[in-house]
Amino acid sequence: MKRKIIAVISGAVILIIATGSIYGKPESGHKEGEPDVVGTFSINQDENLTVVANRENIEDREAFARELLQMYKENSFHSTKFSTDRGYATSLDMNIYLWKEDIEDGESVMTAEYRPVEYGKDYDVVNNPDKFQLYIDGKEVEE
Repeated sequence: MKRKIIAVISGAVILIIATGSIYGKPESGHKEGEPDVVGTFSINQDENLTVVANRENIEDREAFARELLQMYKENSFHSTKFSTDRGYATSLDMNIYLWKEDIEDGESVMTAEYRPVEYGKDYDVVNNPDKFQLYIDGKEVEE
């Protein structure tokens, strides 16, 4: 009889732990409001990113673009870690969506580009920030 009670209690504890580990964690593993890269490809060292903002709207587009740039420099995105074996990006192009589900619709909420002032030089976005210009939705942002 004791064995049966112990077996039932043990089974219940295991079931509770398993249920908690499955349903207790957020699906994506990161917080709402925390931007994340969900896709990337590069051509040479020009980096193209697909970013989800994980928020309802982006009130200050310039501040948001600068936050993404800083996250790239710190390599602090949740889902993507960039290799620096070949150096840093020589330009960044970012298509930004509010939510991951919006990517299927194909229309980004904004774009941000970080382009060198002079092409053909050995500048990168981390070590030579003074040699780059920020563009939001195709328009140059004044420093």
